[in-house]
Formats: sequence, structure tokens, C-alpha cells
Amino acid sequence: MISFKANKHLGTWGKGFLTNVLGTTVSILLTFGTSALIDSKMKADAQRQTAMMVIHDIDVSVEKMERIAEYEEKKNNAVQYILAHIEQIDSLPEDTLGLAIEMFADYDGYNGLFDDSKESIFKSSQDVWSNLDNMAFVDNMETFYNARKYFLNQVATSPILKAPITRDEYWQMVFNSSQNDHSLDYVAILKEKLKDPKILFYIDYSPNRVRMFRRYAQNWRDISDRNKFIMNIDDEELAAYIKNSQRSGNPVVRRDLIGQWEGKARGTAEIYYQFQEEDSFAFKSIAHYANPFYSGDILVIARSGGKWRVEGDTLFMVYDPKCVELQMDSSQITYRPEMRDSVENYIRTYYDMKKWTESVRKQLEENSRTDTFCVTINKAHDKLEVDVSSNKDEVKTHYYKRIKDKDMFEK
Repeated sequence: MISFKANKHLGTWGKGFLTNVLGTTVSILLTFGTSALIDSKMKADAQRQTAMMVIHDIDVSVEKMERIAEYEEKKNNAVQYILAHIEQIDSLPEDTLGLAIEMFADYDGYNGLFDDSKESIFKSSQDVWSNLDNMAFVDNMETFYNARKYFLNQVATSPILKAPITRDEYWQMVFNSSQNDHSLDYVAILKEKLKDPKILFYIDYSPNRVRMFRRYAQNWRDISDRNKFIMNIDDEELAAYIKNSQRSGNPVVRRDLIGQWEGKARGTAEIYYQFQEEDSFAFKSIAHYANPFYSGDILVIARSGGKWRVEGDTLFMVYDPKCVELQMDSSQITYRPEMRDSVENYIRTYYDMKKWTESVRKQLEENSRTDTFCVTINKAHDKLEVDVSSNKDEVKTHYYKRIKDKDMFEK
């Protein structure tokens, strides 16, 4: 047997060998231990990101159900008012008459009411199932998604939820309208339809629909609260997740905005902004209006402006009533000679630009307007992503690109 104590050379070698072995072992342990900690943290982060994604999906669905309930009440109030004043229906406000027709005519419906992309991710991704190891949370989400799917199925099949006048029937009424602009004769339609037993049955069940919508909303709210509790997610953390997830660029700073920007709105309207060094801005929009009795588009050019500033990630724009100016350009339309009188009468009636300008200026004078947008910019600094909050607390995103080679604000 070799005695390390008796051999000085071997003793030194042995100590070095043991030191190397121990060092390597510790290094391996540290490497795998650190890797395990990182993997554990990444898994925990993924769990929370996934949880907040689907919890936010519930909260958005709750808000939409509440809005449906409020809109249902509004439509029912209009119908009940008309029924109570049926003898004076010819003199009732047009907006009330139109709202009443929306009660029983499916002109828009519930198509696209819910975005099912989060549900698809939740149900199809293997990473989700491996990350979300809390079965109570998973079961709650399954309950919610099944309930939402059941609701949409009821809308398509239940006589209490399915509008008695289908979308095809509604648009057929529009096509058959005797009005030049295909607007509906609200009074004639209501006089006829409010005698139909099937429509009256649907109207009578309006309060039941409101209760149903709010019951769904409350049940889903309970699921959301339960899942927030399970995952220990508070409102502040969820709000931060929502804000960050909606961003795809860097927060804009003042110098980024100087110049001209071009975007689109409502499909055809062109929108332009010019941000100037002295904190003033100019706004211009070109809206296109088509009509069946002429070819081409009538253009309405709106101009405005005011002062702007950037605070944090928010752009503020304060409008000046004196900058408002609206113009109409009908030079691009053509029509048959026999339609001349109809077209000219239509333009005189609906395109009184002086009246429109005065009306907008008066509104701004009585109720000052300040637009607030959350704005981010891409790395090339030539595109903006603008988040706009509506009156219904919905966030809509618009995109603008920088204009370098032309002046869109030349008079």
C-alpha cells in the first residue's frame, strides 16, 4: 500500500489532485445549482405572465358584458318611451327611433365580441400547461372559457337572445329604402314591427337579458378575483403587465415628435399631424364620403391646431377653437345629368361647411378639448404607435409614419 505521508512528492501531487477534483465538483454543483435557480425563476416568471394574460382576458370580457347590459337598457328605454308615446311617433326624436330599431334588428350583432386568441394560446401551448402547475387556476380558466363559449352559442340559438330581425333582413331594409341616401324610414318600420308578436316577445324579455348579462359578468369577475388570489397577483402588477404588453417600441420623447406624421382612420380618412419646435401643433384630416348616386368621393378637409407637450410616456394636445376650419371638395365626383339636382341638393343640405366650422368651434369654446395619448416610437424613429382610450375605456391603437419629402400643411 502506498503511503502518501512517506512520499513527499506523492503527497504534494495528491493534495493538488484532490484540490482539482473538489474544485471541479464545486464548480459543477454551482453551475447546475445556478442553472436550476435560473430555470426555476424563469418558470415562475412564465407562470405569472401566462396567468396575467388570461386573467386580463377575463377582465376584458367582464367589461364587455357590462357594456352590453348598459346598451340593452338604453335600447329598452327608447322602445318603452316610443310605446308610451306611439300616437306621437311621427314627432319623436330620430336618435330615439333609431335606437329602438337596434333593439330588435341585428345590424351588428355579437360577432367578434370576444378575442379568442388568448384562449387558443392557453389551450394549445405545451409551455402553458407545463408552466401552470396550479390545477385550481387551470380549472377556473376552463370554467370561464366554457361559459363564454356557451354564451355565444346561446346568442346564436336562443329566441331570448337572438334578434328577431336578422342581419340579412336588416340590410335588405336598407337596400329597399325609398330614400336617396338609403337611410331607413324609422317611423314606418316601427309602426309595422311594433305590432309583430315575435318582436314584442323579444322586447318583453329585455330585462331578463340585462340580468343575464350582468350575471355572466359577475360570475366571470369572481373567477378573475379567485385566480388573482391563487397566483397572488395584485391590481398594480396586472396594470403594469397590461401597459407593458401593449407596447412594442420605446416611450417617445419631445425631440422624437418634431416633424410631420401621417396615418389612417376609419379605413379611408387620412390623418396628419405636424409638431413644431415652439410647442404648437397642426392637425389635418381628409375624409372621403361616397354615395350611391354619384361616382367618386366628396372630400371633407378638417384643420385644427393648438399646443402640445410630453410628460413621461404621455402626449398632451390642447386644441385652439380659432384654428378650426372645415372645407369641402366635390371636384372628384361625377354623376349622370339627370342626377344633377339631387346631387346638388344633397351637397347643400349635408355639406354646409360654414355651419360645421362654427359648430365645432363653439363646442371647443364651451368644452375645451385635450387629447392624451400613450405614444411609443420604433428604433428607426420613423413610426409611432399611439394608444387612444375611448369613452368606453377601450384602448385603440393607431400607427403613424414620418413624412420627410413633402409638406402636407401647405394651404
